[in-house]
Amino acid sequence: MIVVIGIVKTIVAWFIIMLISVNLLGYVVRGLLWTPTSMEEEIAKIVFKDMPNREPMTPTFNFVMTLVAFVFTVAWFFALYHFWNIGLAAAAGIIMLSRLPDLLWEIKHGVKVTKNRGPKLGCLFVLEFLLSFPLIWYSLCKWPL
Repeated sequence: MIVVIGIVKTIVAWFIIMLISVNLLGYVVRGLLWTPTSMEEEIAKIVFKDMPNREPMTPTFNFVMTLVAFVFTVAWFFALYHFWNIGLAAAAGIIMLSRLPDLLWEIKHGVKVTKNRGPKLGCLFVLEFLLSFPLIWYSLCKWPL
């Protein structure tokens, strides 16, 4: 029964770590690589015509959002390390690094990565799973407290 609880705990932790880490990475990388386009300005004129003092995405707003996302990312790693151990923080880092090539491809091409469209790096997901899943299991179930 203890083994089953450990496996369920690992699956839930892996899903939560993946969800939070990938989203934080997306905010930071998209914020760092953001450049204003004329299309955004045209859309802003149409959408916000009734609110003249409202601008959807300015360089200042982008900087603040990127800075906040970076602070949350650092806090996420600190929380994983401080409240659990270095193994969970390393697993979050592995998950983030495995998502980076897909994210950069999405930003460059402007389309979502799918099974048939995107970089041919499917081995990264397998590598990430093979590295992070056992690390999370060991960190939660076997790591000496």
